Amino acid sequence: MITNKMKLNEIVKAYPRAVDIFNDFHIDYCCGGNDSLEDALNQLSIDSKSFIDVLNKKLEKQTKEPVPTEVLDVDRLMKMEVPALIDYIIDTYHGKERILLSEIDALSNKVLLAHYAHHKDQLIPLHGLFSDLKKELEEHFAKEEKLVFPYMKQSYNQKSDKGYVKELEDEHDAAGNLIKDIIACTNDFTVPDGGCTSYHMLFQKLHELIKDIYNHIFTENSLLFSKYEGGH
Repeated sequence: MITNKMKLNEIVKAYPRAVDIFNDFHIDYCCGGNDSLEDALNQLSIDSKSFIDVLNKKLEKQTKEPVPTEVLDVDRLMKMEVPALIDYIIDTYHGKERILLSEIDALSNKVLLAHYAHHKDQLIPLHGLFSDLKKELEEHFAKEEKLVFPYMKQSYNQKSDKGYVKELEDEHDAAGNLIKDIIACTNDFTVPDGGCTSYHMLFQKLHELIKDIYNHIFTENSLLFSKYEGGH
């Protein structure tokens, strides 16, 4: 049973299917994982009692249904040692998100040219926001793969510098802020009237990327980093 005092990351660990509901209401369970559900709902001006009642009912119903493959297997991830969890993150998220970034980059430029006359007020700021997110993520992935993750693999059961964790968390926050701006800029991924197939594909791919990033950041912030710091 979920209560309003539970932290968001505690809820996702116990009820991974809550992720879809949190995404629908833009509840930040990744960068804001340490926030209580009550505080997160208050920030969004959502009535906590009504929301929690609906959330518990939905989750109770879903537990009787097969688990979709895209739902985070939190139980399995929590049992992994730090090196295995790092390999999982790289294999599951870095490769997929690099492909999505490349696809979205091409679509963003294509749609900007095709719809500049009628939708430049949306597409120009969106192009800038996505460019910033792409740069942020690509540099972040390189830093993790070439510097921080190898260090964490070697030092996870020793006394070591935890400053890298704070750096990565700060970079996650920066990406999270860009994502919130993208969601607002796209009107929650709502294609305007007259949008072509590429416009729809652009928003679909953006939405897919952002949902993947949320799971990615949650896995690092709430599982990997807590496991790494707890091992010292």
